[in-house]
Amino acid sequence: MKKKDVSKIIKKYLSGRFLPETEERVQKWIIKEDNIEEKERASLEYWDELEESENSETYTALNRVNERIGYSRQAPTIPLYKKIRRIAAVLLPLFILAGGYLYYQSIRSNLIEIKVAYGENKHLFLPDSSEIWLNAGTTIKYPKKFKGDERSIYLDGEAYFSVKRNEQKPFVVQTEKISVKVLGTKFNVKAYVNDEKIITTLTSGKVEVSTNNESHILKPNEQLSYDRSTSSIDIVEVSSDETDSWLSGQLVFNDSSLKDILLALERRFDISITNNTAIPASKLYTVKFLRNETPEEVLNILQEVVGFTYLRQGRNIILTSKQ
Repeated sequence: MKKKDVSKIIKKYLSGRFLPETEERVQKWIIKEDNIEEKERASLEYWDELEESENSETYTALNRVNERIGYSRQAPTIPLYKKIRRIAAVLLPLFILAGGYLYYQSIRSNLIEIKVAYGENKHLFLPDSSEIWLNAGTTIKYPKKFKGDERSIYLDGEAYFSVKRNEQKPFVVQTEKISVKVLGTKFNVKAYVNDEKIITTLTSGKVEVSTNNESHILKPNEQLSYDRSTSSIDIVEVSSDETDSWLSGQLVFNDSSLKDILLALERRFDISITNNTAIPASKLYTVKFLRNETPEEVLNILQEVVGFTYLRQGRNIILTSKQ
């Protein structure tokens, strides 16, 4: 983006001349980590222009920024205009960026939030009539009505989507590290915050999976894995019956660590597993449970594949290394 365009947007934003429906899009743009220097320079220029004549407009501008970031201060007992003049040039760029973030967060805090307990699943319809199935331990947030030029939801956990097609308003799933953008399709996103990988699997249609650095287009029956620790991406082809396997009670693990397998079992069966084994965290396993096995049936198979013994005490399970 050209410097003059950045300056124009920042100054228009601070002077309060954007329409309400455009305001959120500008906020999202402000908090992105591109053009930071230009954004800060534009904010300083705006402030300097106001300081040419010290009047109520100066304080109005500062109050506008303060309101956006949720900042409040006690009424001063002595005039602070000289202090404000000295610190404003330093604080204003930070206020803009922090203000954009907090304002955006406040928008998100007004979303509908659905949480699914361990051992449960949920099925619901979104405001655009798209369907979503939520796996155990999942949280999603979405607006009462999709506004603007895209349909965004926020996901922590695993969900399978059947998205109603709308070419003018793409559907976007936002997670901690990646976003998945579609027009209309069926796909699965697994993005539990404690898992080592974020996995997107496409059933039909086409999706664009984006990270901070790159984007990838998936074809049906392709699965993209994003490694949180290395930021590496791996795309493989999977069987068509694996794209929505958990909906039918299956447990499918492809090149998964023992940690991720145990976390999945905790969510599925609402149990607590303590791993006291010395099994290397880097070791990966591929194992599939294709029917509604009980926790004992799953653990009995895993102990042979992985190599551990276990003791169950109610909902608590303790794994130890084989002697």
